[in-house]
Amino acid sequence: MDTKLQQLTSVMPKEFTLQWLSQITDHFSNKRIIGHGGCGIVYRGVLDNGEEIAVKKLYRSQQPGHDNDKQFQNECTNLMRAQHKNIVRLVGYCYEIRHELVEHNGGHILAGVEEKILCFEYMQGGSLENHLSDESHGLDWRSRYNIIRGICEGLYYLHNGSNHPIYHLDLKPANILLNKEMMPKIGDFGLSRLFDSTQTYITSEVIGTRGYMPPEYIERHKITKKFDIFSLGIIIIQIVAGPKGYTKSDEMPSQQFIELVHENWCKRFQATISAHTSQEIKTCIEIALRCVEGDRVKRPTISEILEELNKFDSITVNELNKVTTDLKRKQSINQYGSSGMFSKSAGKDGSMLSCSSRASLASKPSGVKIECGTLQLPNVKIFKFEDLRLATKNFRPDSVLGEGGFGSISKGWIDENTMSPCMSGTGMTVAVKTNIHEHDLPEEWLAKVHYLSQFAHPNLVKLIGYCKIDDYPLLVCEYMLRGSLENHLFQRGASPLSWDQRMKIALGAAKGLAFLHSQEEKIIYRDMMTRNILLDTTYNAKLSSFGLNGPVGERGDMSTTATLTYVYAAPEDQLTGELTAQSDIYGFGVVLLEVLTGRHAFDSDQPQGEHNLVEWARSYLTHRHKIFRLVDNRLDGQYSTRGVRKVAAFALQCLALDAEMRPSMDAVVSVLEGIQDSADQDRKLGKQKHLKSRYT
Repeated sequence: MDTKLQQLTSVMPKEFTLQWLSQITDHFSNKRIIGHGGCGIVYRGVLDNGEEIAVKKLYRSQQPGHDNDKQFQNECTNLMRAQHKNIVRLVGYCYEIRHELVEHNGGHILAGVEEKILCFEYMQGGSLENHLSDESHGLDWRSRYNIIRGICEGLYYLHNGSNHPIYHLDLKPANILLNKEMMPKIGDFGLSRLFDSTQTYITSEVIGTRGYMPPEYIERHKITKKFDIFSLGIIIIQIVAGPKGYTKSDEMPSQQFIELVHENWCKRFQATISAHTSQEIKTCIEIALRCVEGDRVKRPTISEILEELNKFDSITVNELNKVTTDLKRKQSINQYGSSGMFSKSAGKDGSMLSCSSRASLASKPSGVKIECGTLQLPNVKIFKFEDLRLATKNFRPDSVLGEGGFGSISKGWIDENTMSPCMSGTGMTVAVKTNIHEHDLPEEWLAKVHYLSQFAHPNLVKLIGYCKIDDYPLLVCEYMLRGSLENHLFQRGASPLSWDQRMKIALGAAKGLAFLHSQEEKIIYRDMMTRNILLDTTYNAKLSSFGLNGPVGERGDMSTTATLTYVYAAPEDQLTGELTAQSDIYGFGVVLLEVLTGRHAFDSDQPQGEHNLVEWARSYLTHRHKIFRLVDNRLDGQYSTRGVRKVAAFALQCLALDAEMRPSMDAVVSVLEGIQDSADQDRKLGKQKHLKSRYT
């Protein structure tokens, strides 16, 4: 059942009355104040059902055109445009003029007093400013890293999410808010500006906050995207090294500061820090120091920053080697931890002495055998890490097939019957996937593996087995010789796919997704994009299983931190971060457009106004003749015009802004099968005509 807050937080903000806002804030009581800003006071508003919103009352102005008029308009307009999981959501607003007696020239006159109020989602975690601390205490590293990444994703959306970038111009910890899961959201858009394609602006206004302003603004009042990047750099330093971190960084050489911060974090861990975490800390500081370069040209773009952070979603060969330094340690491949279904006690040598059940066996997944803290999955092999290390030749660089959002993929060889490692080029080729960011408890991770293991379908990559050592889970899957659809569409020098090949691939991917959606407990794929569609020797498409979610709950959705690149994410996902089956269908619509056009979903090398494929293509998709302007030039006219029209029409349906208007995947499969059947009939008819011409 919808809550009152859900009714309020529709895509378009509501207009509220001053009387109602006064009521939910206890008449703007001082007890309800949760923050002060440069242009107003923020109150906690409590709805009649107990839910909360933040009510920002701007300071009163008796002079129309006053600065806070502009700030009110800026914040309201730009927040309506910026709908993303890492941007604070605008719930509503109020603009009323009240007539009051005010002092004037020693007397009193009746004057119109403007009341301007903005209402936002309530952020239970408060501002980032309240959570800053040095390395020795406070938030752990994973929480800090996730906050850094979330801020970067929000800023990326502001700078690149539309044809008119938004410059925030007042990024600081006080304007980064945290929800109860500590997800960061950028707020306070009172100083933000909406710009066109011009790169540099000069302003006479005083904007921003001292300490977060770049030197080119302080000295020459020059504004570019690099204004926000400078502010971001200071914030990252403060997140990693505490509120005084930026001052420290200014007092010593960069390398010395990096080593100091790293050393402090090592002390915090009180143990050997993992190679992966060590590199994360160093790289975050290195990025931050580049962001605060005095010369703005030397500062990275937000795209470049995210590209560097994405590298942490893959594991390097050196890191893997360090994981194996103590193979004699007790392996946690298949044992439940004490916080899970079983508790255990161990001898001094690490051997298990006893274990006791903490849950009834009725709670285990069906088809799974449980033996004293061990899950035995019926259809998958449990590999030893040493065997996978040998199968991939120690994960050496020339075995790495690719790196993506969840880890790296290495090529290996195993015996098809014994599943033992064998020499390169012999036996069965497999893909070994490392999930370095897997933080589930052992039983939760194994539950995911169980879900992967029970699904067999021609259009899903087959899971062969798994291994879990310490915090590094690995999956072993069938090897797909022709790689990803992304490489065939966009890799420089790749031979263009024919129209028939594209339709075959699209149909295969659709069938795989339809299969997942057809389960009794519906599975959300969540990563529908060309890089996750893999091809075998005959161009049969299979969905990579590496990003699969578990089953959908009773409500039919799954609240999670969306990992989709924003251009593949449905509008409602960007707004709430909740994923549904309709999210997958929107993502498939984006893939269809990429297949049709041969263009990436987002390509900054395209002309201005064409960077975002979906936004650019919408106007063409509805026009009977203009749709052919979308077709990939590399097809050289070799395609079915009827097929193009059908694909364009169905892509548009998949990309409907209203999730309820999108078709089911079964309907998508039906349409694509019809296109393929028509192509088969055309080929047969062509052959018949050819034979007839030869013998008549």
